[in-house]
Amino acid sequence: MTPEVEIKFDCPPDAIEAVLLRVLHAPPQDRTLLSVYYDTPDEALAAAGASLRLRSEASGRTVQTLKAGWGLARDEVEAEVAPGHLDLSWPELVGPEFAGLGLAVIGLDRLAPRFSVHVRRRSGVVEAGTSRIEAAFDEGEIRAGDRRAAVCEVELELLEGDRADLLTLARRLVAELPLTLSLRTKSARGADLAADRPWPRAAQVALGGGITTGEALRLALLGSLAEVAGRTRNTANDPSAEAVHQMRVALRRLRSLTLVFRRRLDEASAATVRAGLRDLSRACGEVRELDVLMAMGPAGPALDAALSEARHRAAAGLSANLAAAPARLTLLEALILTETGDWPGLARNAADASEGLGSDLERRWRRIRREGQAADALGPEDLHALRLRIKAFRYALAAFEAPDWRRAAPGFEAGLRKAQDALGLLNDAAMAEGILSRLDLDAEGRRAARKLVSGLRRRGDARRALKAVDQLVHGPAPQFT
Repeated sequence: MTPEVEIKFDCPPDAIEAVLLRVLHAPPQDRTLLSVYYDTPDEALAAAGASLRLRSEASGRTVQTLKAGWGLARDEVEAEVAPGHLDLSWPELVGPEFAGLGLAVIGLDRLAPRFSVHVRRRSGVVEAGTSRIEAAFDEGEIRAGDRRAAVCEVELELLEGDRADLLTLARRLVAELPLTLSLRTKSARGADLAADRPWPRAAQVALGGGITTGEALRLALLGSLAEVAGRTRNTANDPSAEAVHQMRVALRRLRSLTLVFRRRLDEASAATVRAGLRDLSRACGEVRELDVLMAMGPAGPALDAALSEARHRAAAGLSANLAAAPARLTLLEALILTETGDWPGLARNAADASEGLGSDLERRWRRIRREGQAADALGPEDLHALRLRIKAFRYALAAFEAPDWRRAAPGFEAGLRKAQDALGLLNDAAMAEGILSRLDLDAEGRRAARKLVSGLRRRGDARRALKAVDQLVHGPAPQFT
């Protein structure tokens, strides 16, 4: 069985026609597709990262498709069946790729329609290098009961040839067209819609069952990138305070994985991705900092109005940044870093994940502990750097479910957060001064600004911050190795 190799992008509905004309050089095949997705009441297939659907075409043809896996390449098997009837008798369904799903055990009686996807698909074949690639343009919606979610996607699937040609084409199109990487399949979106679940955060990767360091890190990167990609589109369209906050956190989670575990990756590619993620985080930063100041409460009419106007400008700039080519390319390069190259299978990444990732966390923790033990001698810049190290370490640790680590020191992660937050308060006054100095304030506004900064200085208690750091570095910590 040859895995399906595909990259999917979200596209603004008002741009889909222009994108179609730019990508395809011949009239497309135009079809109406209805796909009904099946699962058990407890979502056994979705939990296993699989989907089972019946897709009907206007011609009367019905195709059953089973997919499993995640990322650039997914296992897929399909065949024509009788309309409206699942068929679990295929030999391929119990092959090595799908044996773990237990479809024979689940049985037809437990499988029922969960949601449906209705799209108009226009598609054609693109020649790229020595390869043939199908470009498909889907417009429509996902339906689960009374709930609806719009679909507007572009999919590039390698039909035959070299994966490198697919990536080269994807890079060119992303640089030129409003295409934002998406790792959320229609089946995953439909499952969340049917269950009325909110936007999903990246799930922890379980370290057990013989999973290697390389595979565990790959899954963590994919999960974090999927969240970042989805939040990029949503935040660009609606840069609300909560959306910007969650976007910034998601960016830092992904960047932390590429930083803390940098020796596991292709470093040149990882450095490029980190730089792009840093730029996106900075684009979020000013909006988030203004939101923090505004959330402190009324500061007076003049300052409140100036902050609101500055926030409006910053949010517009953020939306433009998130929709621009550099952001789109950063997401694509993050996928390429994660899914290409031989780094997951190298000898240094072949060890048990708890051991391999634990050694990196242990090294990082030793540095934090060493600096934290001398924190009372550090200046403001070094304390800020210590805070950033603690934050990256905390996000990297949180990406994995390793019970042995957490049982050894159950309050450790709370201590990390407490120290991070206490050190952050020391930086708030300097942050506020920088923002307020750029505002065009009258005398009343300047008085309110000075009062606001004074309040932040009082809140940023150095003794409290140093105490939190001292408790962290002298308290119980997990043995990561």
